[in-house]
Amino acid sequence: MRDHVGDSGDPHTGAVSSSPDIILLQAQIANPHLVFGEGSGTENNAALGDTAKFGQPNYIYVRVRNRGPSPASATTATVFWSPVATLVTPDLWTLVGSVTIPNVPSENVLTVSDVLTWPQAQIPAGGHYCFVGLIGSPGDPAPAPADFLNWDNFLRFIRDNNNVTWRNFHVIDIEPADDPSVPQEWLALPFLTPGPPDRARRMRIEIIGGLPGGSRAMLEVPLEMAQLLQSWSPQARATGRNDAALIPVAPFGRSKFPEISFPARSRAKLRLLLHIPRDLRSHPYEIAVRQVWRDQEVGRVTWRLAPKTASNRDSPRFR
Repeated sequence: MRDHVGDSGDPHTGAVSSSPDIILLQAQIANPHLVFGEGSGTENNAALGDTAKFGQPNYIYVRVRNRGPSPASATTATVFWSPVATLVTPDLWTLVGSVTIPNVPSENVLTVSDVLTWPQAQIPAGGHYCFVGLIGSPGDPAPAPADFLNWDNFLRFIRDNNNVTWRNFHVIDIEPADDPSVPQEWLALPFLTPGPPDRARRMRIEIIGGLPGGSRAMLEVPLEMAQLLQSWSPQARATGRNDAALIPVAPFGRSKFPEISFPARSRAKLRLLLHIPRDLRSHPYEIAVRQVWRDQEVGRVTWRLAPKTASNRDSPRFR
């Protein structure tokens, strides 16, 4: 499974959380390979899928490639969900289930699983989630969630291992909904910035903006984190609540925060607040937040802001 569009299967230094190969839908489809497989035209579309819908089952399809010279039999794909977070540590994972792909052809043919049903009773609420996928076959077993509790293993798996991937790519309506917790016409994107599973480590957050000129962006952080970042951003200001502060950030380009200590198993709640001028909302834009340890990306959340009138789902199912 790919970590991002363009992932060839070799170790890489690119994004680790934008897999196009875990696809969530609110309804089943009759022929998943026709819609999402080799020759479908959707092979390199990272924006496929829906938000999770509460009160009904949801459905997940997994895509895999086999770079070997022989077909792979009895390949099992196991999917977990997590809250949206820049570092998706295994203590955040909740099992969705597993599906078996009887045969994965050789020669890198993109192959789609049968449906994996996410039962209605297990869906926590409608909205966006991160998904983690593990795949394995008898000749190439998948790692277990416990293997990721070791930090060195975690780093190795997210970069060097084809048997695991994350999907933390979310398509958001560019038109802000009414939200009394943010200024009018602003969009709020919540996420977590967890600490490592074993011990505290110094890390930093980076925001990679791709918004148009005239846009504005602010990062809402817990007050304790804002105090640690105060020397970097003296313009941080209170939000009106006594537990958070707002830090202005660049809506385009890269904003690098200084390293601070992330306590083990911590789950700081942040929000990215965005304002895009009305006359610029007819085009899609992307913005991402990534978590970095020793100059190595260990996780990322990417949002694609898309107008309602322009479908971001270019598969035959959505036409």
